[in-house]
Amino acid sequence: MLLLLLCALQGAPAAGPDFAARHVPLHHDITVSVGDTGTHVLGVVATTWRLGSAQPVEVPLDSAFRVVRVLTDGEGDTRMGRITFAVNPGGGVYIPHHKRAGDTLHTTIRYHGAVTDGLIIQTDSSGRRMVFGDNWPDRERHWLPIPLGPEDKATVGLHLEVPGDLAVIGNGVLTRIDTLARGRRTWHFHLGQRIPPYGIVFGAGPLTLAPLAPAGCAVKCVPLAVMSFPEDSAWAVQGPFRRAGDMLDFFSQLVGPFPYDRLTHVQSSTRFGGMENPTAIFYDTRAYATRRLNEGTVAHETAHQWFGDAVTEAEWHHLWLSEGFASYYAALWIGHADGDSAFRASMQRQALSVFDSPASGRPILDFAATDLMGMLNTNNYEKGAWVLHSLRGLIGDSAYQQGIRSWFTTYRDSSALSSDFAAIMGRAAGQDLGWYFHQALEQAGFPELEVRWGRRGSRLELTIRQVQSAAWGSYRIPNLAVAIDGRRVSVNLAGPETRLIVPGVLRDPARLVVDPDGWWLLRTRSVEKSGS
Repeated sequence: MLLLLLCALQGAPAAGPDFAARHVPLHHDITVSVGDTGTHVLGVVATTWRLGSAQPVEVPLDSAFRVVRVLTDGEGDTRMGRITFAVNPGGGVYIPHHKRAGDTLHTTIRYHGAVTDGLIIQTDSSGRRMVFGDNWPDRERHWLPIPLGPEDKATVGLHLEVPGDLAVIGNGVLTRIDTLARGRRTWHFHLGQRIPPYGIVFGAGPLTLAPLAPAGCAVKCVPLAVMSFPEDSAWAVQGPFRRAGDMLDFFSQLVGPFPYDRLTHVQSSTRFGGMENPTAIFYDTRAYATRRLNEGTVAHETAHQWFGDAVTEAEWHHLWLSEGFASYYAALWIGHADGDSAFRASMQRQALSVFDSPASGRPILDFAATDLMGMLNTNNYEKGAWVLHSLRGLIGDSAYQQGIRSWFTTYRDSSALSSDFAAIMGRAAGQDLGWYFHQALEQAGFPELEVRWGRRGSRLELTIRQVQSAAWGSYRIPNLAVAIDGRRVSVNLAGPETRLIVPGVLRDPARLVVDPDGWWLLRTRSVEKSGS
């Protein structure tokens, strides 16, 4: 049963032959030059590949760009004749080669043009020039000729030429700054860990860097900083980022060492409230201006450094492995920092979001979905968080923590599917969890319950009916707690109707609560006396 489930959880999009035989990017060396005005850029992207077949290498690139030169292994000519390349009118570069599966190939693409998306180049109301990468989910194709899949992770070198009055942030560690003619500078960054393509970014603007105390030192000291516009710097450091170091400490001890060599929180231009780019998290500048940026967003994006960046979903339909994890670990941070009542309130807010969402009519693993932006829904965020919370309640803290640490260690700097997570958590728990992951990920909706009770002498008879949409099916909840005037009993909920007899009840209950500790994503519609 578990084997069949794990195969099902992978889903057809991740298991086809094209996926298995794909060309794997190993390293991107990216040079981008941004002009003093306008949106024109010049780019050179050199990529090292491990080939999956003899088929040409294909990378997307916005058709607004002109590709001026393509090299393979540093050459434009070979013994077999000049290497040619093709540019798809719809956007894309096709590079033939004369190698086989398993060989290494180096390609270099030189291009230029006006950026329309992905790299946001603009000036603010004060005339200040700003440049920020904003790629998710696949908008890097508008300025970088690299593969788009979340599984296409590679190490990165960035060489960013910008006007000399701008400060620059990029993925990884700043290695040097070169001063050029005409008042320009080139900033060089290197990141030795493999990251997903949407996370490859840089930002440039009139930004100030405010170092924070190093964090995570119980495991590995990590330089930490906030980068923002001068007028917002003091508020940022004293407000939403005042406990940024504590967050990193908490996650490092809970999950594993911080996966990179530094972390900077950056005020930026992004269509999202926050974007978890590895080592350089971008936050919407409008949230700064209105002082709406909050600690919950910072915790969510920080958690992504482990979940989504270091361990990445191998296919978009498994997005909950990123967003659900970040949502749950942000709630865990809230509980750690502000107490259990704050954690419970956070989880309850997430539950209410699921209850009220149209996405509840579809499963988390919705392989029919094709709109990537549409996947940013309550299934992958809030319901994904509840998948983890209920799993923790089901198998216990010790097994859960062991499994999560194993998940991070096993797939760090790599990518994985829901089936991989199910297998690791099953091993940690020492039990078959196939039924749970099938129910949590492949079944739509959530349990909705009606409870009826009646008393005969000293026996209380409980009937719990599942009354959710018939299309959702019924759910299994082992050891579901029920509190009867504070007395705890448990019931194995299975099927449309479950009955339980509780002895030793001498009077009608004044209060009866299903799942009083809040471990399960369920809604109790009514609790009534039989015949009332």
